[in-house]
Amino acid sequence: MKAGALNLASPEVKIQLDSPESSDPIDVEQKEMRETNSLVEEFMLLANISVARRIQETFPLTSVLRRHLPPPSINFEKLQDILKKRKGLTLDVSSSGALAASLDKCVDPIEPAFNTLVRIMATRCMLSAEYFCSGSVGRDTFRHYGLASEIYTHFTNPIRRYADILVHRQLSAAINYSPLHPSLHSKSHVERVLDIVNRRHRMAQMAGRASVEFYVGLALKARGEKQVVTEEAFVIRAFRNGLGVFVSKLGIEGLVTFKREIQFDAENYSIKIPATEAGKEDVSVAVFDKVTVQIEVEKDKNTQRGKVKMTLVKPVDARLLS
Repeated sequence: MKAGALNLASPEVKIQLDSPESSDPIDVEQKEMRETNSLVEEFMLLANISVARRIQETFPLTSVLRRHLPPPSINFEKLQDILKKRKGLTLDVSSSGALAASLDKCVDPIEPAFNTLVRIMATRCMLSAEYFCSGSVGRDTFRHYGLASEIYTHFTNPIRRYADILVHRQLSAAINYSPLHPSLHSKSHVERVLDIVNRRHRMAQMAGRASVEFYVGLALKARGEKQVVTEEAFVIRAFRNGLGVFVSKLGIEGLVTFKREIQFDAENYSIKIPATEAGKEDVSVAVFDKVTVQIEVEKDKNTQRGKVKMTLVKPVDARLLS
């Protein structure tokens, strides 16, 4: 962290199963990160960095490494503007260290979850990390922006990542434990393999997100016949006919759309919902506001699978606007 590493956030949820045998989901909750998780993570990062240095020294043209390029400052402009207008906060994106310090200051004394929300939104402004062959790019582009490390790789997960297996093989050869297969001495071969690995990694991420939504849907169905729950959510987007919301307890995002016409203020990232009764005031909802949504599972007409649907019920009940 002193070197300028970013403490970013991405929602992780834990699915409660009724039994190991049936694996039927019955509930879902946000995963709690403990100090022991951070301790293990520190040693994993140290192992990855140490191994990256060793294999790059031994195989300067073909080592399997991982980098995270710095995001263009334009990626943060919208988030900076939202923070300035909605909360009077500034975000310094001149370096990873400056961004880390700024994120630490993005707090709302009334809402403890606000800082985590901003970190999640900042994560989405980043470029994706990628695997690369050390001889294919300039040495000055090896750096991992998010971890503030000059060199990095993935070594600690060979049971589930093919990139780690390649790194294990290269390290094994680097410490004279076993010979390296000739294919891993070929730069063009390593480039082709890592192109596939990067593609598969992106696909796995998308599958993982879809899996969470699918199991959250199953867990909601298991809660009762109505298959409807009510949860607090944060507004993360405002658009012409609705809102984008994030339900932190379930770790999922959703869209709340309005059938009736609403007023959209793009400049201030807010919408105004007309009053449903005479004498009542219009209701304004903006990014970072906390709202209450009703979540239900409905069958997708095309796939017949359960799809999570969200409806605003507070500060105004959107069902009354249809």
